[in-house]
Amino acid sequence: MVRAKAVTTVLILILSLLTGTAVVEGYALYRDHRFNRILREGGVKTGGDPLLSAAYANRLADRGHWQQAVRIYNRILPESPDELKPRLHYNLGTLYLQEAARRWHKRGVWDYSRVVTLLGLAREHLREAVRLDPTDLEARYNLEYALRIQPPPRERQPSKWRGHKQSVFATLPGMPKGGP
Repeated sequence: MVRAKAVTTVLILILSLLTGTAVVEGYALYRDHRFNRILREGGVKTGGDPLLSAAYANRLADRGHWQQAVRIYNRILPESPDELKPRLHYNLGTLYLQEAARRWHKRGVWDYSRVVTLLGLAREHLREAVRLDPTDLEARYNLEYALRIQPPPRERQPSKWRGHKQSVFATLPGMPKGGP
Protein backbone atom coordinates (compact mmCIF):
# COMPACT_ATOMS: atom_id res chain seq x y z
CA MET A 1 0.00 0.00 0.00
CA VAL A 2 2.80 2.43 0.90
CA ARG A 3 4.65 1.46 -2.25
CA ALA A 4 1.58 2.08 -4.43
CA LYS A 5 1.18 5.52 -2.84
CA ALA A 6 4.82 6.38 -3.59
CA VAL A 7 4.48 5.23 -7.20
CA THR A 8 1.29 7.28 -7.57
CA THR A 9 3.03 10.34 -6.14
CA VAL A 10 5.97 9.91 -8.52
CA LEU A 11 3.62 9.50 -11.49
CA ILE A 12 1.69 12.62 -10.51
CA LEU A 13 4.96 14.54 -10.15
CA ILE A 14 6.17 13.38 -13.58
CA LEU A 15 2.82 14.21 -15.15
CA SER A 16 2.81 17.70 -13.60
CA LEU A 17 6.38 18.33 -14.84
CA LEU A 18 5.42 17.22 -18.35
CA THR A 19 2.32 19.43 -18.23
CA GLY A 20 4.38 22.40 -17.04
CA THR A 21 6.92 21.84 -19.80
CA ALA A 22 4.13 21.60 -22.37
CA VAL A 23 2.64 24.88 -21.15
CA VAL A 24 6.02 26.65 -21.37
CA GLU A 25 6.69 25.24 -24.84
CA GLY A 26 3.17 26.12 -25.94
CA TYR A 27 3.65 29.72 -24.83
CA ALA A 28 6.99 29.91 -26.65
CA LEU A 29 5.33 28.65 -29.84
CA TYR A 30 2.50 31.16 -29.45
CA ARG A 31 4.98 34.02 -28.90
CA ASP A 32 7.04 33.00 -31.93
CA HIS A 33 3.91 32.71 -34.08
CA ARG A 34 2.79 36.18 -32.95
CA PHE A 35 6.28 37.65 -33.66
CA ASN A 36 6.35 36.07 -37.12
CA ARG A 37 2.88 37.39 -37.93
CA ILE A 38 3.83 40.92 -36.82
CA LEU A 39 7.05 40.75 -38.84
CA ARG A 40 5.24 39.46 -41.91
CA GLU A 41 2.65 42.24 -41.73
CA GLY A 42 5.26 44.90 -40.93
CA GLY A 43 3.39 46.08 -37.85
CA VAL A 44 6.34 46.72 -35.53
CA LYS A 45 5.46 49.56 -33.14
CA THR A 46 7.82 52.16 -31.74
CA GLY A 47 8.54 51.50 -28.08
CA GLY A 48 7.49 47.86 -28.36
CA ASP A 49 9.48 44.75 -27.62
CA PRO A 50 13.20 45.41 -28.43
CA LEU A 51 13.69 41.80 -29.51
CA LEU A 52 10.84 42.10 -32.00
CA SER A 53 12.19 45.41 -33.29
CA ALA A 54 15.65 43.85 -33.69
CA ALA A 55 14.15 40.95 -35.65
CA TYR A 56 12.35 43.44 -37.89
CA ALA A 57 15.60 45.37 -38.42
CA ASN A 58 17.34 42.09 -39.34
CA ARG A 59 14.64 41.42 -41.89
CA LEU A 60 15.04 44.92 -43.36
CA ALA A 61 18.82 44.49 -43.54
CA ASP A 62 18.44 41.15 -45.31
CA ARG A 63 16.23 42.83 -47.90
CA GLY A 64 18.79 45.57 -48.53
CA HIS A 65 17.20 48.42 -46.56
CA TRP A 66 20.26 49.00 -44.41
CA GLN A 67 19.50 52.64 -43.51
CA GLN A 68 16.10 51.76 -42.07
CA ALA A 69 17.66 48.88 -40.16
CA VAL A 70 20.35 51.18 -38.73
CA ARG A 71 17.67 53.66 -37.69
CA ILE A 72 15.76 50.93 -35.82
CA TYR A 73 18.89 49.53 -34.16
CA ASN A 74 19.94 52.99 -32.97
CA ARG A 75 16.44 53.67 -31.65
CA ILE A 76 16.17 50.45 -29.63
CA LEU A 77 19.79 50.29 -28.42
CA PRO A 78 19.37 52.52 -25.32
CA GLU A 79 16.20 50.78 -24.12
CA SER A 80 17.20 47.18 -24.87
CA PRO A 81 18.16 44.69 -22.13
CA ASP A 82 21.85 44.17 -21.41
CA GLU A 83 21.93 40.67 -22.93
CA LEU A 84 20.73 42.06 -26.29
CA LYS A 85 23.15 45.02 -26.53
CA PRO A 86 26.24 43.10 -27.75
CA ARG A 87 24.22 41.65 -30.63
CA LEU A 88 22.79 45.05 -31.56
CA HIS A 89 26.27 46.61 -31.60
CA TYR A 90 27.53 43.69 -33.69
CA ASN A 91 24.67 44.08 -36.17
CA LEU A 92 25.21 47.84 -36.45
CA GLY A 93 28.96 47.45 -36.93
CA THR A 94 28.47 44.75 -39.55
CA LEU A 95 25.92 46.84 -41.47
CA TYR A 96 28.28 49.84 -41.52
CA LEU A 97 31.16 47.60 -42.60
CA GLN A 98 29.15 46.03 -45.43
CA GLU A 99 27.97 49.42 -46.67
CA ALA A 100 31.53 50.81 -46.58
CA ALA A 101 32.78 47.85 -48.64
CA ARG A 102 29.88 48.16 -51.09
CA ARG A 103 30.49 51.88 -51.60
CA TRP A 104 34.24 51.41 -51.98
CA HIS A 105 33.83 48.72 -54.63
CA LYS A 106 31.13 50.65 -56.46
CA ARG A 107 32.48 54.22 -56.42
CA GLY A 108 36.06 53.99 -55.17
CA VAL A 109 37.88 57.23 -54.43
CA TRP A 110 34.84 59.30 -55.39
CA ASP A 111 33.12 58.20 -52.18
CA TYR A 112 36.25 58.32 -50.00
CA SER A 113 34.94 60.47 -47.14
CA ARG A 114 31.73 58.42 -46.84
CA VAL A 115 33.69 55.15 -46.80
CA VAL A 116 36.06 56.39 -44.10
CA THR A 117 33.11 57.61 -41.99
CA LEU A 118 31.30 54.27 -42.32
CA LEU A 119 34.48 52.39 -41.39
CA GLY A 120 34.85 54.55 -38.28
CA LEU A 121 31.28 53.82 -37.22
CA ALA A 122 31.78 50.10 -37.88
CA ARG A 123 34.91 50.04 -35.74
CA GLU A 124 33.19 51.89 -32.91
CA HIS A 125 30.21 49.51 -32.75
CA LEU A 126 32.30 46.37 -33.19
CA ARG A 127 34.66 47.47 -30.39
CA GLU A 128 31.66 47.93 -28.13
CA ALA A 129 30.29 44.51 -29.10
CA VAL A 130 33.63 42.87 -28.26
CA ARG A 131 33.86 44.83 -25.00
CA LEU A 132 30.38 43.66 -23.94
CA ASP A 133 30.91 40.04 -25.07
CA PRO A 134 34.60 39.11 -25.52
CA THR A 135 33.66 35.52 -26.42
CA ASP A 136 31.83 36.53 -29.62
CA LEU A 137 34.21 35.33 -32.32
CA GLU A 138 32.22 36.84 -35.19
CA ALA A 139 32.43 40.30 -33.64
CA ARG A 140 36.15 39.88 -33.03
CA TYR A 141 36.73 38.75 -36.61
CA ASN A 142 34.74 41.64 -38.07
CA LEU A 143 36.52 44.11 -35.78
CA GLU A 144 39.88 42.77 -36.91
CA TYR A 145 38.80 43.08 -40.53
CA ALA A 146 37.50 46.64 -40.01
CA LEU A 147 40.76 47.65 -38.32
CA ARG A 148 42.91 46.20 -41.09
CA ILE A 149 41.17 47.68 -44.10
CA GLN A 150 41.73 51.31 -44.90
CA PRO A 151 41.27 52.96 -48.26
CA PRO A 152 44.44 54.58 -49.57
CA PRO A 153 44.72 58.25 -48.67
CA ARG A 154 43.39 60.75 -51.15
CA GLU A 155 45.96 62.16 -53.47
CA ARG A 156 46.55 65.87 -53.10
CA GLN A 157 46.42 68.06 -56.11
CA PRO A 158 49.84 69.54 -56.84
CA SER A 159 50.22 73.14 -55.73
CA LYS A 160 50.24 75.72 -58.50
CA TRP A 161 52.39 78.16 -56.52
CA ARG A 162 55.66 78.71 -58.39
CA GLY A 163 57.31 81.42 -56.30
CA HIS A 164 60.46 81.12 -54.23
CA LYS A 165 61.36 82.22 -50.74
CA GLN A 166 64.84 83.34 -49.78
CA SER A 167 64.35 83.25 -46.03
CA VAL A 168 62.33 81.29 -43.52
CA PHE A 169 61.47 84.58 -41.81
CA ALA A 170 58.55 86.71 -42.84
CA THR A 171 59.44 89.94 -44.56
CA LEU A 172 58.09 92.79 -42.46
CA PRO A 173 59.38 96.30 -43.04
CA GLY A 174 61.11 97.95 -40.07
CA MET A 175 62.13 94.74 -38.30
CA PRO A 176 65.54 93.13 -38.60
CA LYS A 177 65.32 90.01 -40.71
CA GLY A 178 61.55 90.52 -40.94
CA GLY A 179 60.84 89.54 -37.32
CA PRO A 180 59.98 86.16 -35.94
